Amino acid sequence: MRNLVKPTISGESYDPTECVRIVDRRQMFLYVKHGAYPKDVYVKGEDMIMVFDKEETKELYEKWRRYELV
Repeated sequence: MRNLVKPTISGESYDPTECVRIVDRRQMFLYVKHGAYPKDVYVKGEDMIMVFDKEETKELYEKWRRYELV
């Protein structure tokens, strides 16, 4: 049985094991700029966190790691 999370920004629940959490604001911005939209957004302490689908952002992550995401 999967534990689905009900997000704060949309009505579509998601499986947290199939998602990545991004804290870096530049990385968040670039993901959204390139068409990836967060499944959820929340604040923990002083950090804003965006949750993205792991498969949908795989290519963006690889470009981010190679410093090619601009």
